[in-house]
Amino acid sequence: MKVEQHILDVAEDLFNRNGYTAVGVDLIRDEAKVSKTTIYRHFGDKNGLVEAVLNRRHLRFQDSLELAISEIETRQEKLSAILDWHFEWFSTSHFEGCMFMNALAEFKNRDESISRIALDHKRWLLNLVSRAMGQEQEPGQTQDKPEVIMTFIEGLIIRAKFENILNNKALYKSALFKLLA
Repeated sequence: MKVEQHILDVAEDLFNRNGYTAVGVDLIRDEAKVSKTTIYRHFGDKNGLVEAVLNRRHLRFQDSLELAISEIETRQEKLSAILDWHFEWFSTSHFEGCMFMNALAEFKNRDESISRIALDHKRWLLNLVSRAMGQEQEPGQTQDKPEVIMTFIEGLIIRAKFENILNNKALYKSALFKLLA
């Protein structure tokens, strides 16, 4: 495994479990068993490491969600697949909420680059919902149903972080389809 990927794996796990501010470079160094110099050589500084973690996570989510809906024809089935994808994520042992939401909460007024990555991820997800509904989103344009469905999904992410909602999947699917009506 390449050192850079190993550092990203360790940092992502630590940031996901503990937040960005609570995790220092020393902890990442110790957990990854590399030197600080190695971390700084690959990422510049801690914020560069946060950016790299978020960019890689976004690409992984993007590839996975796009694949989840790629062979599906109807908008209802596509949105159902997006919801199923999220429920699968919620059921993983490493689910700790949304790292992009957390990044925005921690860096919104402190680091424009990290905030932009988090916002771009959310805009991409909103656009995915819009495309799944057959409503391509124009930059700066808000469409009512995709916006409401995006808010619904974001709410599920927050609920799933604090409470087990997996047994209510059918209820949430039903609610999603009512939003589509």
